[in-house]
Amino acid sequence: MGRTKLRAGSLLAAVLLLSSARAEIVILKDGTFIEGSIKLTTKTNIRMDTRFGMRTFKVADIDRIVESINDSSSASQKTFADLPAATRAILNAQAEYDLGQYEKALSRIEPFKDKSENKAVRMGMDWLTIDIQERLGRWDEAKKMLKDKLESGTAAEKTRAKAHLDIFEVNPQYDLRYVGEKHARNFLFEEDLRNKAKEPGALRDAKIMRAALEEYCEQLLVENKQGVLAFAEKLDSKTTLEAIKKAPGSGDLSLHLPYNEQLNKAEAALMKSQAVLGDYSSAFELDLARTEIDHLFDVFFTLLGEAVRFSPEGFIPPSDRGSGNLTADGRRQWQQRCDQFLDAMKPVSRLLDYLDARTELYPEALRDFRKLIVEVNARIKENIRAVKQARDRTRV
Repeated sequence: MGRTKLRAGSLLAAVLLLSSARAEIVILKDGTFIEGSIKLTTKTNIRMDTRFGMRTFKVADIDRIVESINDSSSASQKTFADLPAATRAILNAQAEYDLGQYEKALSRIEPFKDKSENKAVRMGMDWLTIDIQERLGRWDEAKKMLKDKLESGTAAEKTRAKAHLDIFEVNPQYDLRYVGEKHARNFLFEEDLRNKAKEPGALRDAKIMRAALEEYCEQLLVENKQGVLAFAEKLDSKTTLEAIKKAPGSGDLSLHLPYNEQLNKAEAALMKSQAVLGDYSSAFELDLARTEIDHLFDVFFTLLGEAVRFSPEGFIPPSDRGSGNLTADGRRQWQQRCDQFLDAMKPVSRLLDYLDARTELYPEALRDFRKLIVEVNARIKENIRAVKQARDRTRV
């Protein structure tokens, strides 16, 4: 009983983290989706603040926009006892599930399945019920609920339901032989688990089902044409360099990055993976961020090298020997040199600002990157200010 209470307490903390702020889900015509808060809508684009940062989607690519479902009613609650009865029921049922007491878990939520008015709580009950039916080997009941989700669930639910149904389709005996076209021997490396997975009904086992779902996510994030590796293969430093240099002098730099579409696809694959299996995609998300940052650092050093060639430091224009003041031609040369340097530094500064915002999303995991970027950004901005002030000097 003590273990049950402990688990319920940790689940309560998770529930209380759910945001009550309004959020939307942009669903694209190809079925991918991403959640965030829409900040700007024009005739051609939607600008959205996502967990990956600000992202832009073409209106022509969007199928629909729906409001995200969250558990806002629980956000103001202080203790487990203060929570609505349905929320308490699902937390206790999850604790029973974790203890392997599936029938007891099912009996806890059964009275509330059609009574809770909170959509997020109802969704939680549905998915816990599906998990329980799978653990009990009640495949028909589980598949019926999964097909209902596939037909009328949220975008994330449809993705999650499809993952389960896809696994069942290639394993009609509910063993684990395949995920997609990949044989289990190629991703189940423990001999005991591999042998157990061959038995009919093996997907009843939570560990085996999780292994199947992990492989499903792995294929989403690595082996398809929209994942992290596909994104890395699309990166070309020369193309990105030219795009940044040609970008307009103001506005959001990300709109002009040549890999923007592929980045959106990779992030959408991460969202799908998260829908299938919680935060399994977190490591891939960091890999994606690091891949982009490494790429942009290469571009940054090239841009900086080009800008330094125009630095006015050490440049000595013609001056009057008697007064020491710049001659008219010397003043023109000096100002021209300063202007060339300032123009060359604009894309450098904009790129650093983008990298600053990108690493800010992962302050701990990308701490070293962030520290370097913040320090370099501060130095460069100070250097730019100094050159602006020095531009109108009469002496050098």
